[in-house]
Amino acid sequence: MDNLEFDQHTSKEYNNELEDVRNHLLKMGGMVENQLRKAMLSLKDRSVELANDVLAKGDIIDDMEIKLDGECTRIIAKRQPAASDLRLIIAVMKSITDLERIGDQAEKIAHILKDLMSLDYQSPFYVELDHLGQKVLGVLSASLNALARLDADQAVELVEKDQLINAHFLELNDHLIEQMVRAPIEVKALLHLSHCAKSLERIGDHAKNICEYTIYLVKGKDIRHKDIQAVKEKLF
Repeated sequence: MDNLEFDQHTSKEYNNELEDVRNHLLKMGGMVENQLRKAMLSLKDRSVELANDVLAKGDIIDDMEIKLDGECTRIIAKRQPAASDLRLIIAVMKSITDLERIGDQAEKIAHILKDLMSLDYQSPFYVELDHLGQKVLGVLSASLNALARLDADQAVELVEKDQLINAHFLELNDHLIEQMVRAPIEVKALLHLSHCAKSLERIGDHAKNICEYTIYLVKGKDIRHKDIQAVKEKLF
């Protein structure tokens, strides 16, 4: 794990402001992770109540994004941060955008699951979808852990794992398309499952983005759109 030392300022108030935005980011991350976990539990248990709970908390996440973005903007205007402090603020502002979008995807999954439950559709594809969801949930949880611990080594390994999630999604989607061909009567339900799988794949992308921000925060290098093997060789 890399140890990143943030500057200690003569202003205790400034130190507290930086610590507050970091803590609020992690709190938002924990809530978003819980939203996805409840959505996947709703899938497993066929629970409309859990799906409704996910939908009910969407506005809270939106409000957290707006508040935290405002806190970061005030710090930039008031303190004019530089070096590691500025990287922290930038990483926070970028991460909250991805977290809010993960929350949106969790809500989308909840909506889809409610529709599927209303159709009373039974399918072994639920199990495959749950496997993908658990993989994505594991990567999201680990990404937030890497951010909390400023662990660039873990973050770069997780960036690589996004390729596994993409491959899993494509395989599941191929199976769904094959079933549509075999059983056209199931197309509506199968499309719902495909959209749900796509939302999970997108959550994986957002988790990867958070890992990239962690690497930027710790290493001071923007690795977006870079070959991950080249990044590992150069920075790690």
